[in-house]
Amino acid sequence: MKRLSIKARVTFWYTLLVALIALLAAGALFWSAQRMMDNYYEEALVGTTQLALNDVRMEDGELEIDRNLDDLPSVRVSLYTRSGDLIYGKWRFDLPFEENVIRPAAERSGERWYVLDTRMSFPDAEDIWLRCYISADAAANLNDMSATLLLALLPALVVVAGVGGYFIARRAFRPVTRIARTAESIIDGKDLQKRIGLQGARDELYRIAKVFDDMLDRLEHSFERERRFTSDASHELRTPVAAILAQADFALSDIATGEDKEEALRDIRLRAGQMSTLIGRLLALTRMDAGQTRLEMERIDLADIAEVAAMQVEESAAARGMTVECAANGPVWAMCDQTMLTQALLNLAENAVKYGREGGHIRIAAHAEGETARLIVEDDGPGIEPDALPHIFERFYQGDRSRNAGGAGLGLSLVQLIAKLHGGSVEAESAPGVGSRFIIVLPRAREEQEA
Repeated sequence: MKRLSIKARVTFWYTLLVALIALLAAGALFWSAQRMMDNYYEEALVGTTQLALNDVRMEDGELEIDRNLDDLPSVRVSLYTRSGDLIYGKWRFDLPFEENVIRPAAERSGERWYVLDTRMSFPDAEDIWLRCYISADAAANLNDMSATLLLALLPALVVVAGVGGYFIARRAFRPVTRIARTAESIIDGKDLQKRIGLQGARDELYRIAKVFDDMLDRLEHSFERERRFTSDASHELRTPVAAILAQADFALSDIATGEDKEEALRDIRLRAGQMSTLIGRLLALTRMDAGQTRLEMERIDLADIAEVAAMQVEESAAARGMTVECAANGPVWAMCDQTMLTQALLNLAENAVKYGREGGHIRIAAHAEGETARLIVEDDGPGIEPDALPHIFERFYQGDRSRNAGGAGLGLSLVQLIAKLHGGSVEAESAPGVGSRFIIVLPRAREEQEA
C-alpha cells in the first residue's frame, strides 16, 4: 500500500468506502423491509383472529361457523378440537398449538407461512383452537430477488466508484502535479522566474501554490542579492588590493626614494584599514543574516547613547567646520544591545559628517513617541536625490557623493539590520539642498522595566 501513489490510495479507500456504504444501506433496507413485512403479518393475523372470533359461536352445544370466514383476504383460518382434530379449514402442517404466539411454519411442499393460534372457550363445551395463517412466500421471494439484484449491482457499483474516484482524485491532485513539475524545472536554480500561477478555487492547494510562489519570489530576490553582493564585494576589495600592489611594487623599485617608500607604506596602511573595515562589516552582516549574532539585551537610556555618539564625531565634524548638537528629552528607555546600537548610531553620525555640508550643523537626538523610542540624526547637507532614496539601504549601493567620499555602501545596511534585530526599523527622510534625517525606531521598555 505504501508504494502506491496518493491518487491510487485515495481511489482505493474511496472505492472501499462506497462499497461499505452500499452494503450498510442494503442491510438497512433489508432490515426495514423485513420489519415492515413482520408488522404487516402481525397486524393481518391479529385482525383476522378478531374477525374470526366473532364468526364462530356455540349455540345449544352445536358449533356454528359463519361462512364469511371463507372470504377473509390473504389469511386462512382453520378450527381444531382440543385434541388436534380438524373441524374446519385445511390441514397444512403439523405444528403443536401455542396460544398468542406468531410462529413461522412450512408445508411439506415447502411453502412458508406465519401462524397465530388462539384458544376459544365456551360455557358447558370443550375448548377449540382457532388457527390463522398467512403465506410468507411473497416476502421471501421479494427478499431473494432483492439479494440477487444487489449481488449483481454491487460489483458494477464498485467498478463505477473506482473509476469515478480515480478521475476525481486525478483532477483534485492536478495542482500538486503542477507544483511538482514547477519545482523540478527550477531545481538546479538556473531559472527562478517560473511560477505556478494556480487559478481557480481558493482552496488549500491554491494557498500552497501561493506560498510556493511567494517562496520562489524570495529565493529569486535572495539569489539576485547574493550575485550582486558577490560582484560588489569583489569590486570593493579589488580596488584597495590593486592600490596596495601598485604601491608595494613602486616601493620595491629602484626609483623609489626613502620618502617615497614611507609615503607608499602610509598609503598601503590606509588601504589595508579600509579593507579591514569592509571585511569587518561583511562579516557582521553575514553573521546577522545567519542568525549567529547574540544580543546582550539590557535596559538602556537612549539619551546616553546619543551623547556618546555626539562626542565620538565632534573631532571629525570640527575638522570640517561643523557643529554637533545633542538633544535628549528626558530619559528614553529601551531594551537593547548597547554596543550594537551605539555602532548603528555612530554609522549614521559619521555619514552625516562625511556627506554633510562643510560648516554645517548636525543634530543627534533621542526621544520617546507613544510606544516607541527614537534615535535621530539630522544634517543640513546637500540631501539625497528622490530616485536614490529607496535604494540607500541596499548593500553596496552608492550614490555619486558616497563614492567620492570613499564609502563602501555597507553602513546603512548594517544600521537597518541592527534595528531589525532589536525589533525596530530605520526611516530616512531627505530632500535635495535641505538635508537628511535618519530615525532608528525601537520598542520602548515596558513600564515594569522602567520602574
